[in-house]
Amino acid sequence: MAVTRAWPLLAVLGAGLFLVAVDATVLHVALPDVVRQLRPGAAAQVWIVAIYPLTAAPLLLPFGTLGDRYGRRRVLVTGYAVFGLASLGCAVAPDVPALLAARAVLGCGGALIMPVTMSLLRELFPQRQQRRAAIAVCSGIAGTGSVFGPVLGGVLVEAWGWRATFLVNPPVILLATVAALRWLPRSPPGRQPWDALSALLAAGGVLGLAFAAGPSGGGFAAGAAGAVLIGLFVRRQRRAAVPLLDLTLFRRPGVPGAVGGVLLVMSTLVGLGLLLAQYLQVVLGLSPTAAAARLLLVLGASAVGSVVAPALLTRFGNARVRTAGFAVTAVALLAPAAGALTSAWWLGGALVGTGFGMALALTSSTDTLLSAAPADRAGGAAAVEKTGYELGAGLGTTVFGSLAAAVYAGRLVVPAGVPEAAARLASAGPAQAETASRGLAAADELLAAARTACTAGVQAAASVACGLFALAAGVSILRRSRKTSPAV
Repeated sequence: MAVTRAWPLLAVLGAGLFLVAVDATVLHVALPDVVRQLRPGAAAQVWIVAIYPLTAAPLLLPFGTLGDRYGRRRVLVTGYAVFGLASLGCAVAPDVPALLAARAVLGCGGALIMPVTMSLLRELFPQRQQRRAAIAVCSGIAGTGSVFGPVLGGVLVEAWGWRATFLVNPPVILLATVAALRWLPRSPPGRQPWDALSALLAAGGVLGLAFAAGPSGGGFAAGAAGAVLIGLFVRRQRRAAVPLLDLTLFRRPGVPGAVGGVLLVMSTLVGLGLLLAQYLQVVLGLSPTAAAARLLLVLGASAVGSVVAPALLTRFGNARVRTAGFAVTAVALLAPAAGALTSAWWLGGALVGTGFGMALALTSSTDTLLSAAPADRAGGAAAVEKTGYELGAGLGTTVFGSLAAAVYAGRLVVPAGVPEAAARLASAGPAQAETASRGLAAADELLAAARTACTAGVQAAASVACGLFALAAGVSILRRSRKTSPAV
């Protein structure tokens, strides 16, 4: 296909990818409004946000390889249909169980869309330099979509309420579906069979690992079951004449680091994004729109990083750029880790540096993965990348959210005279503390204690994220120092 035609088609693919990324974080700013209307418990609040990526993550590999086998356009359009209908289900959900179910189906639609979108880049852009630019655009769309989610959520919640955050999806999805059917080329079905048993093993394994660290704490049993299923999946792939996933991909230079890079970037971007969105509203007292506007700094910096990434990759190689992205993000997170959260300058600088560094790390990681696999197996490679993306988003929400909640509960000092029922409600989170304080004589003291505890929780999460990125940068530097071969 001519590249001149491929670039307009990239806009079609980007529209669906953008909405999938947005829905991972669109409820971050909207969550307090959901809490006020549906009154979910503390665990249910985390599940409302996390069930979308945790449902998508186990399905990415099976659904991504479906595109290789049955045609990518067909799978993409199916994903659009599921995603659009699930969005309507979320918008009209009458209670928490219905919202959770609709969000889970939304994750299924996202799992159909994401890997096929990325694997189509191999068809549309066969030359690596052009593909790097396209990957940078899509990585920027995915990263900025995750950051733009709270911005969009803030505007819509303030104007119409949290249900409006899901009503923007169906019209855009409908236009993307029409454009895909009209202009996207039909990719011929693959000749190799699709291994359904391998797909089930992979999905079950990732699901077990995800639930092990999930909001309800699946713990050892879920993690052990997931590890066993992953082991059976690996064993089957090694013995299969036509494996669902070519495991030699992970022996290629740079691939393990790229998978780890995607996982780390997305877990921090989504996890800290949720905490900062709530911090800006509950502690600093900003409106949803004002809080979302602060997060635009990450969006702008991520867009700049995506623009400059292709040139940096060509000059320095993927490994060096990925390491630089880790280092920049670690330095940027030093400010919130040190407690500089109320200063607009320090917090703004941290958001800019984080967005730029993550864009470099994410673009270089995606290019490494897509370039490591042949064109007819690009769906599997893209599915690996997007599994890291969604698993990172889900684990970021649960791990960072659980860490911040634990610190909040441990640091909350309930003033004397607060009734036991109100104290229990306040201990569930800062948004609940606002509800619990209504009508109390010690309302101001309770709110001040909740804000102090919330700040401590965000600071603890930022410190952990800063340490992880510093560790990732150090490991990358050590690995490079032991090798004499060029970076991949």
